[in-house]
Order: sequence, then C-alpha cells, then structure tokens
Amino acid sequence: MVYSQAKVIAGGLAHIPIVISVFYFIMISFNIRALEYAEANKSIKPKSNVLGSKTEAKPLMAVKAETEDVKETEVKEEKAQAIKGISNKLEEIEKKDMNRD
Repeated sequence: MVYSQAKVIAGGLAHIPIVISVFYFIMISFNIRALEYAEANKSIKPKSNVLGSKTEAKPLMAVKAETEDVKETEVKEEKAQAIKGISNKLEEIEKKDMNRD
C-alpha cells in the first residue's frame, strides 16, 4: 500500500515526541542511578585537627583567579618583551638605511 507524502511526514512528526520521551525516561533512570551511586560511595572527609597551621584553605575559585592573574601577567610580560625586540630590530633597520644614504 502506497502512502502519500503528507501521511508519511505527519506520521514522522507524530512519533518524534514519543521517541523524545523514551530517551528522556532512559536519561532520567541513568541519572537517578548515578546520584544513588554517588551518595552511596560518598567518602567522608576527615577533619584536620592541626593547631596553628600556617597554610589556609582557599576556595577553588580563589585559586583559579590567582592562577589566571599569574598567567595574564606572564602573557603581558611576554608581549612587552616581544614589542621591545621588534622595536629594537626596527631601530637597527632604520640605522642601516640612514648609513646607506
């Protein structure tokens, strides 16, 4: 039996929500299992009882911000050195051109 193109498209569009919902339920079941597994295997962090510790615990965001600042300053220093090198080469070229005239 031959179906018209409109019926084929309509049937395909009608089944898209069904396929999406099947994959959604599969995703939910895997997520629930993953959360249960994480809760069951959650390690207990030991509390430090060291008195007078000189190191302080920093939040991860603070550490990331510090490393980004260090990287930015290193990049700025590298750019400054590159600019100085280029300007020195330009001055040498200009001196050579002046000596030729």
